[in-house]
Amino acid sequence: MTMRIRALHLWVLLGVLLATCSAATAQSNESAAALEQRIYQSFDQQRHHAALQQINEFLERWPNRPNMLYNKACAHALIGERDNSAQALRDAIEAGFDSFDHMRRDPDLESIRDHPTYLAVLEALRSTQRNDAQRLISRWRNRFKGEDDYSFEVDDVHRICYATALDSVAHAEMRDMLQKQADHLSAMFFDGMPDYYAMVAVPTPEHVDQLLKGDASVGGLYDHGQRVLVTRNIGGSLRHEFFHLMHYGHMDRTGQEHPLWIQEGMASLYEDYRLDDSGNIDYLPNERHNVVRGLARGGGLMRWERLLEIDNERFMRSASKLYPQVRSMFEFFADRGKLQDWYRSYVRSYREDRSGRQALEDIFGASLEDIERQWRRWVQDRPMVDLYIREGDAALGIIAEPRASNDGVKISEIVAGSAAQKSRLEVGDVIVSVDGTSTRSLKELQGVIGQLSPGDSVVVRARRSDAYFTTQLRLQALQPTRRGRP
Repeated sequence: MTMRIRALHLWVLLGVLLATCSAATAQSNESAAALEQRIYQSFDQQRHHAALQQINEFLERWPNRPNMLYNKACAHALIGERDNSAQALRDAIEAGFDSFDHMRRDPDLESIRDHPTYLAVLEALRSTQRNDAQRLISRWRNRFKGEDDYSFEVDDVHRICYATALDSVAHAEMRDMLQKQADHLSAMFFDGMPDYYAMVAVPTPEHVDQLLKGDASVGGLYDHGQRVLVTRNIGGSLRHEFFHLMHYGHMDRTGQEHPLWIQEGMASLYEDYRLDDSGNIDYLPNERHNVVRGLARGGGLMRWERLLEIDNERFMRSASKLYPQVRSMFEFFADRGKLQDWYRSYVRSYREDRSGRQALEDIFGASLEDIERQWRRWVQDRPMVDLYIREGDAALGIIAEPRASNDGVKISEIVAGSAAQKSRLEVGDVIVSVDGTSTRSLKELQGVIGQLSPGDSVVVRARRSDAYFTTQLRLQALQPTRRGRP
């Protein structure tokens, strides 16, 4: 949605909110909206001189409107009046215009990209944002004074600052993963990063328990008010919360607040995926699919007509059932090649239908009920994900505590006679991947091993203190005394 269209929505909203004011004020709001509409029509018809004249008329009656001053800068730029455009842009910023990502991308301002005023605006913006990043880091340092566990980094391209209790290798691998996810999300859904810096924090296991108030069921969170993401591990929990970080930036930029079924469904979708260097992505089923299969068999799935209208409080009361269901729905959209088109259609039609139903029916070309029937058949046709290691299943032969490490699976015990004992692995080692697949949590390790058979040979990558090594081992069948352990 363009800046000019957003400004129109603002005036329409103000007209509704002030409906109880005097008749003269109501008439004024109506006149403003009507004049704005003529301005947009002039832009659409490429009658830029007429648009500029109408903008000046608007500003005479309602001065210092930041979005309209920005439109004035665009009109001057489009007719080649570079100095006037630069001055109008400066006036817009002084009046409160702050949608700088839009400014950077707006083709209407192409003719002033090299103007000294425009360049000065960019430099001032970069300086201000760098100060914001340093404030985020300083706040973290102050919270954990005297702690030397953390390293800090600022990524100016993606506007992310990091505070991590990770070694340099794990930190770099995490950062590279998030940069790729950020670039993918920017291109596929959000048309850029948030307009501000945000922090990604990977605390020590002790500190994360403090920050998450000891709630072991919470893998992480993104606090939009503080612009801080906190995660227990650098696997699925981090990818989930990082989607929220990016999504909030887009909702802020568009002035939209998407319902939780969309926010949590899409974030859950990004817990497990495979993204190649060309930008192609496969969304991988995880334990949530098994929950959906069970709900489908027991008649526990919520009808879409109700789900799309549910409020946030009721959604969270049924989170254990609804998180898996909405992730499955978005997996289905992606499987049908509709995910990107649906999201972009939803953003366009948000003012008319915030539930998402209109966008679904438009993109699928079917009724909501028909789409839901297709999804239910799709759920039943997909096999369960084997995440449990039972007696006789392939196993490494280790015991691990789920939250003992933030970068992988820390071995607390090695089973006598097991594959692990016959390898280089030792108690205290942290397993970070198997056959090149990241295993940053116990669930991720179980998911990888659960797909293998006794006798299969795998290469395990692990960390011992600050040193990394690989070891090859042949999986053995799990013995009865170690049921459910990898």
